[in-house]
Amino acid sequence: MDLHAGYIKIAWDIAKTRQRRLVPISDNLRAWLLLHPKREGKITPDNHRRGITRCSKQAGVPWKSNALRHSFGSYRIAEVQDAAKVSLEMGNSPAMLFKHYRELVTPEQARAWFGIMPV
Repeated sequence: MDLHAGYIKIAWDIAKTRQRRLVPISDNLRAWLLLHPKREGKITPDNHRRGITRCSKQAGVPWKSNALRHSFGSYRIAEVQDAAKVSLEMGNSPAMLFKHYRELVTPEQARAWFGIMPV
């Protein structure tokens, strides 16, 4: 991860599609990452999914597998209006992006999503 350059490098050996890529660091992601600075390695604990599941059950909000990835894809397309760019960032083809990750999101909703900042 390079906060100054503004990208997270995804190595081929950890990427689901086995393709390396660069993922841009949005302003709000940078703010969240600065709360717990790390130069490399995982940024979440191994059991983070268990915590999300427990939290969603306690809140009474159903949680879907890959919900944040799906949300990123939907909001990012609305933000940049460029499926090829988002596909490259996510490591998918544009066809897969539209099939699995695209919901109807307005640019205003995308600005709100990417505007969520730590308090």
